[in-house]
Amino acid sequence: MRNAYHGKYVVITGASLGLGKAIAERLAAEGCNLILLSLPQENLGACCDELAVNYGINTLYYETDLRDEDNIRKFAEWALAQDVEIAGLVNNAGIGGSSFFEKTDLLNIDSMILINIRALTLMTRLFVPELKKRDKSFILNVSSIAAFKPMPYKTVYPASKAYVYSFSVGLGEELKETPVHVAVLHPGPMDTSVENAARISKHGFLGKLVHLSVDEVAEIGVQQLLAGKKVIIPGIFNKICIRLLKTIPRDVAMPILTKVLRKEAYKIPQRQKA
Repeated sequence: MRNAYHGKYVVITGASLGLGKAIAERLAAEGCNLILLSLPQENLGACCDELAVNYGINTLYYETDLRDEDNIRKFAEWALAQDVEIAGLVNNAGIGGSSFFEKTDLLNIDSMILINIRALTLMTRLFVPELKKRDKSFILNVSSIAAFKPMPYKTVYPASKAYVYSFSVGLGEELKETPVHVAVLHPGPMDTSVENAARISKHGFLGKLVHLSVDEVAEIGVQQLLAGKKVIIPGIFNKICIRLLKTIPRDVAMPILTKVLRKEAYKIPQRQKA
């Protein structure tokens, strides 16, 4: 049985690699046409061609830097000017990493805020009017299990993902009487790159326990999105982890997180893609 978005277009940011690429493939398998967005020179055109051939869908792509507000507006204008039915938006683009806050480059901090928070918010605002024109549409925002607890040596990242969670739930309530379904996805550690794999390895047994591949997260995320879930937490151990993060007193949790994440801050480069 075809889903409601079969043959419709879905916009996906950060779509050239990692989770964004995996979500693009999963939605393509569901028969969705795609408008993919990434930074320049990330081989996005080839990715689009591959998806089109493998799944018999139509694809469009656009390359730009979402740290620039003008670029966000130009992309939205371009996408909305295409003669296609846009029925979905996946805000996946994000930046993460670990470091000592006082040693983190100001550009890295600013980039994380601009992409994880501002770009996601502005993209959503620019596409909501179009999504409301459909009989059924969705917004899927990618947060993290880090959204549920402050974390030393990450500081800005979990704060930015807590924003994504709060924004998504609030917007979903605001739009509940419209055709737009809003969902937020909270993945745990994923080996989206060589650097991320190295980072996860520093977490030891706990990191391995909650680790899922990007394909597994995409499969669960898209499946539960299509089923109408609002808050999506992939994996049983991630669900347990989030429950613990919510219930363990801060004075108990912080020393544990500090011990785990300090190793990462000492050994992993400051900026990485989420």
